[in-house]
Amino acid sequence: MNRTRLPLLLSLSGLLTSTALAQSGQIADGTWTLRELRDASGSTRFGGLDAPTLRLLGTGISTAEGTQVSGFAGCNTFKTTGVFTALTLKLRPIATTRRACPEPQLALEQRYLNVLQGARVYRRQGQTLTLTTGQAQAIYVYGSEAGRRLVTTWRLVGFQGDTPLTVTFSADGQISGSGGCNTFRGRYNVDDQALSVGPLVSTRRACSSPELQAQEQRFLQDLQQVTRLEVTGALLTLVTRDGRRLQFARPVN
Repeated sequence: MNRTRLPLLLSLSGLLTSTALAQSGQIADGTWTLRELRDASGSTRFGGLDAPTLRLLGTGISTAEGTQVSGFAGCNTFKTTGVFTALTLKLRPIATTRRACPEPQLALEQRYLNVLQGARVYRRQGQTLTLTTGQAQAIYVYGSEAGRRLVTTWRLVGFQGDTPLTVTFSADGQISGSGGCNTFRGRYNVDDQALSVGPLVSTRRACSSPELQAQEQRFLQDLQQVTRLEVTGALLTLVTRDGRRLQFARPVN
């Protein structure tokens, strides 16, 4: 092959790959956390667990229902549907809950919703998503703040025995840990503060007492029933389907 043609071919290959991804209709799916809002009122940056979010499902899919759009606006939650192409978007009227908010918070929420409603172009660059109206922008990072804080090792508070009950959440969606007698592993999925775990597989070592055996079985069963997470500083609370609350702390090194 002519060496002078190689850079051109690689460039065209990259362009075609990017175009194919853009046309796949899934390049913006997922949960996004607002980092900066730019409009006529100025530029406002966001951070922490109360930052507004945007959840997209089915970006670019051409159906009557369109893309599912929802999220947290800073005080209220919202939802709508919209039409996404490889580069453009148009949302249908946005519906929100009616929670009372302090006036400054309500004003900021309305600014965010106005930008969302008027956005006509979107662009994803790696872990950054930008929506623009032409005069205003909403800039996001991929994932939820709660999901990012989840990624570490946690130790169950109030366990019995000498071996801590732990759980480790990895950034690639893997979950692992110790039930006190056996180790386990599996996968998890987090969407904002919603969490699902399992199924989990574990080793088969016998525990030293029936009490520890029952504790481990209950721990693994509870993990696979988790529906929601709460992260406050160095504490993690996992809430199960039947309302049980498992509290964890980061181990002290």
